[in-house]
Amino acid sequence: MEPYRLAICEDDPRERQSLESLCREILQKRGIPGEVASYPSTEALNASLQEGRGPFDLLLLDIQMAGINGMEFAKRLRDRGDEVRILFITGAAEYALEGYQVNPIHYLLKPVNQRDLERVLVGDWERNHRSKTLLFRQGTKWVALAVEDILYIESLNRNVVVHTDKAQHTFSMTLTEVEAMVPGGGFAKCHNSFLVNFRRVEEIGRTSLRLRSGEELPMGRRFYRDFQTTFVRFINQ
Repeated sequence: MEPYRLAICEDDPRERQSLESLCREILQKRGIPGEVASYPSTEALNASLQEGRGPFDLLLLDIQMAGINGMEFAKRLRDRGDEVRILFITGAAEYALEGYQVNPIHYLLKPVNQRDLERVLVGDWERNHRSKTLLFRQGTKWVALAVEDILYIESLNRNVVVHTDKAQHTFSMTLTEVEAMVPGGGFAKCHNSFLVNFRRVEEIGRTSLRLRSGEELPMGRRFYRDFQTTFVRFINQ
């Protein structure tokens, strides 16, 4: 599963540590698989990028730093064609107008409020990663499963069982609720009890379908035509 990768660039050690702790806490709280790296300067971050330690999904850049500041570094990234998403952290609101040249996703003023940071991070993750990951609630925990790892989802005894390459996960919810969660066009029912990931389908028949794993599932008569049509549309996208 691809983690949500964050890089923090902040020259103040205490603020850098605080921001890193907030990010880790938010990711853990929301069940988002992620990695957080932190750097004391744009030079250190740039060296890491040049060494291939990226790519990062989101850079959290302090604007006012010694040496190459966050704004100048963002401009250099754009000049070399790097479209990585950027969140500016600043103690001065007057930088906002200048920053729109590099198309940041947002600005947050210091001291950073956890609720505001959570809203920005979760919003960015949902817009850019939700189609790759499904979040299921399991008691007080959240379980994140990569869409590409899911074979199919089965309705069983008032629960759903998510079948993946390596395991089966049971959650207290209905198949209809899962249908509302999955990315549009990527899943469809082949039967009242089965929601199938098109990415894992190998062959479709009138009474059954076969997955790439070799497993066969029943094909309900009333589902066959719509399943086949939607599958072909998905493959041709």
